[in-house]
Amino acid sequence: MTSATDPIRVDWIPTGLWPGRLGLTFAPGKKGGSVYQPGVTHDRDVTQDMRTLAQAGTNVIAPLIEDFEFDLLGMDGYHDAAATQLIEVAPYPIPDQRAPHDPRDFAAYVDELMTYLLDGRSVVVHCRGGLGRAGLTAACLLVQGGLNPEDAIRLVRDTRSPHAIETQEQEQFIHDFAR
Repeated sequence: MTSATDPIRVDWIPTGLWPGRLGLTFAPGKKGGSVYQPGVTHDRDVTQDMRTLAQAGTNVIAPLIEDFEFDLLGMDGYHDAAATQLIEVAPYPIPDQRAPHDPRDFAAYVDELMTYLLDGRSVVVHCRGGLGRAGLTAACLLVQGGLNPEDAIRLVRDTRSPHAIETQEQEQFIHDFAR
């Protein structure tokens, strides 16, 4: 899969909870074998993916991957490509298949993303595949916006994939976040 043959897709969550838009996608510019689709290899161009995201209206991109994953996924030039497209980068690293370690710190991060959404900006969250960590973060934003955890999880899964929010730990985190 390349940026030219398969342009990066944003799944925008249909909600009127705030003036901005919230979307989910996979890691822009990633390279290597797909974790989710056996036999699929990504050879994406980070500059082209960021351009496509900007054309879709993305103002803020929220990478939820750890620093080493930028190298692991061959995403050289990520921050420069975002800056060239005037996309603000708002990172919060979460280990793959996990939930955030510090709920209070993560709540402050959700507040930051919520500020962008309330200001009418388009925020796109991503992890490696746009399912686990991205799904968790999107669901927590929906909870903060007023949905109960079950409805938030359902909306994320209906919008992105039935496999979004991949682990029981992630699902439990969303329920705990709602308290």
